[in-house]
Amino acid sequence: MVFEDIRRADEHPETDFNDEAELMKFVRASRWISVDVGAYRLLRLNWVTTLMASIVLWGFTIAALIEPTDVLTEAKVWQSWVTQNFTWLYIGSQNAWALFLLYLCFSKYGKLKLGRSDEQPEFSDISWFAMLFSCGIGVGIYFWGVSEPMYYYRAGYSNALWKIPMNNDDDRAQQAIFTTLFHWGLHGWVVYIVVAVALSVVCYRWNMPLTMRSAFYPLLGNLIYSPLGDFIDALSIACTTFGVCTSLGFGVSSINNGLHKLNSSIEVTVDNQIIIIWVITIIATVSITMGLKSGIQTLANVTFAIGLFLLFALMFLDNTWYLLNSYVQSTGHYFQWIVQVGFQCDTFQQLQYELQNSKDKNLLWGSSSSKLYDNMVTANALTTHGAAGVLSEDAMYNSHAAEFMDWWTVFYWGWWISWAPFVGMFIARISRGRTIRQLILGGFFAPIVFSFLWLVVFGSLGIKMQRVAELALGTVNDVNWQTGSVDCTALGYTGGQPTSAAALALANEGYYALACRAHGDRIYDIMAPYKEVTTFLTLLVVIGVALYFITSSDSGSYVDDILAAQGLPNPPLIQKIFWAFTEGSLATALLKVGKDGNALGALQSVSICAGLPYTLAICFLCVSLWRALKIDQGDDDIMHGGKWATDSLDIFDFFNPGPANAVVTPRFKPMERLISLIKGTFAPFLQMYSASKSIHGESSIRAKVDAGLGFTWFILWIVFLGVSGGGGMGEWAYIGWGFYMFLVM
Repeated sequence: MVFEDIRRADEHPETDFNDEAELMKFVRASRWISVDVGAYRLLRLNWVTTLMASIVLWGFTIAALIEPTDVLTEAKVWQSWVTQNFTWLYIGSQNAWALFLLYLCFSKYGKLKLGRSDEQPEFSDISWFAMLFSCGIGVGIYFWGVSEPMYYYRAGYSNALWKIPMNNDDDRAQQAIFTTLFHWGLHGWVVYIVVAVALSVVCYRWNMPLTMRSAFYPLLGNLIYSPLGDFIDALSIACTTFGVCTSLGFGVSSINNGLHKLNSSIEVTVDNQIIIIWVITIIATVSITMGLKSGIQTLANVTFAIGLFLLFALMFLDNTWYLLNSYVQSTGHYFQWIVQVGFQCDTFQQLQYELQNSKDKNLLWGSSSSKLYDNMVTANALTTHGAAGVLSEDAMYNSHAAEFMDWWTVFYWGWWISWAPFVGMFIARISRGRTIRQLILGGFFAPIVFSFLWLVVFGSLGIKMQRVAELALGTVNDVNWQTGSVDCTALGYTGGQPTSAAALALANEGYYALACRAHGDRIYDIMAPYKEVTTFLTLLVVIGVALYFITSSDSGSYVDDILAAQGLPNPPLIQKIFWAFTEGSLATALLKVGKDGNALGALQSVSICAGLPYTLAICFLCVSLWRALKIDQGDDDIMHGGKWATDSLDIFDFFNPGPANAVVTPRFKPMERLISLIKGTFAPFLQMYSASKSIHGESSIRAKVDAGLGFTWFILWIVFLGVSGGGGMGEWAYIGWGFYMFLVM
């Protein structure tokens, strides 16, 4: 990139990207479609980005509608493959991003204004927080508020979980609350804030369009105008839509269950949920057409107010002091254990995949070609346990399930990450005029304070209700706190419904054994003890979920629309309708895939798989943000440091990267660049020699030593790959890959 090309906000007039002429300074003319019908704007879009995103989204949608069973099976396999091979990446990256943000917040860069130095925030603090919270986690806290702590606390099957030390059932209850807060706390919001800060710095301080490719400009330079930039925006649209549809699937399930509670003639079926999706999609489309301030801001404020009222009502209706105790205690446990659990990858629990070496479960990369795994099969065949086969780790070592990360933590991180382009862009859109420190502290901690209160209140009420049921209906033998299991049959429950006289009588008093109830019933069950206002509270939940559903849907479509139009703030109406329709269709397909009671599994699979490529993208985005801040402040190490003359990624722009719509004479001809790339690929030691000479001098012995070592490692890599066989994945091949690592390091 050329530093002189940066249009700093304090040095240039504010750019209005509603003016298509201004936007076209950042768009390749060959990518842009502009169609008018008379005086009516019909289309304004980047056709490459739109086509790539549409192929992915509609390809998945059509496949899911035609072959739902095959799509679900394949999605579950990919989900498990991602978890088994990349848990370390999901866990490690979240922590690295959090530390990076905290450093930025309290560094000299924290005081930088996102916009001109005299610019004031566009939205008030209350509206800003309401929109931030509504688009960030709204539907999820309704869907999981009661159920997630209950999943960790108690189930009708062996449900061992060991995340923090436990001595009794009180500790298990606290672990259930803590684990829920862990999944909704700092590690979740960090990815949103990284994207929001990166976009805000580049777009508001450098006058660039608000689109994801712009955030990579400090790292990629003019390559953001190439097909690589189109791919970044298309990937962002796909991740946004998959992530939003995951939440919509959760939300429509809650709405359907709530309507059934209010009117038993409304059955809980996939068909009814699809109807709800399309009704709300239509409403969300209307909201989009009204714009950000008239539509989305108003909805966010109303939705947040309803949720706040419901929360306070439950605190006053129940044991207020118990709930406040739980909030204070749970917050303390969160900060006590967050570092340890935040780095926990379930290392030894997931070893079960390798030890059992079952073909349908062991998806570790390379397991199909390594003799190590064949030896494991032989060892397993020597078991002395008879027909039972090899004992599982939970039976032998009292471990919790190897699949826990697959079911929960990695799913959550994938879900949050798949939402990152959507929520991060939206937060950036509403944060102009604030400082980096305000954005990080406000976006990081303010939503957590409120969401923790919500999750603690709902989770604690659920645990309280479960204990009431166990004390009334069960005995000591019916509950095993160590495995987190309860005998639902002994408590008088069959198929999620109370069937014994005692269980029915207790249900009439408003108390249920929540661990034995269906997931969709639980949030409404905790309203049952407040008999006079139960229907009113149930109605509030249904309205709250519906409005959060609409807010998430219209915000997601709004962001998709802007990305497809390469930063045009107000694209034509037909494009808004297209993306809202695409979102509704994908949500419908996901429900169809999971129609046989596995809708949750389908949603989890899509989130985890969609989050993986964006995890890698955000790691590079952090580098881009760091470069942006140093360039913006004129730090010597970057302003006067050496620069590479060429870049291997230039191949994406046919070795001639340049501004969006300007002809640039390349320093080297394309054929020279191609030859250099081929040499670097097949004889990297020659390039190492050239680079080392430029650093250490023409006659330097160090340059010859570097080239000699590079040649040695390269040849050894090739030799060991050749003698290994097995497609380069045999045991000797891994020795060769070890030499390759010496080469690249």
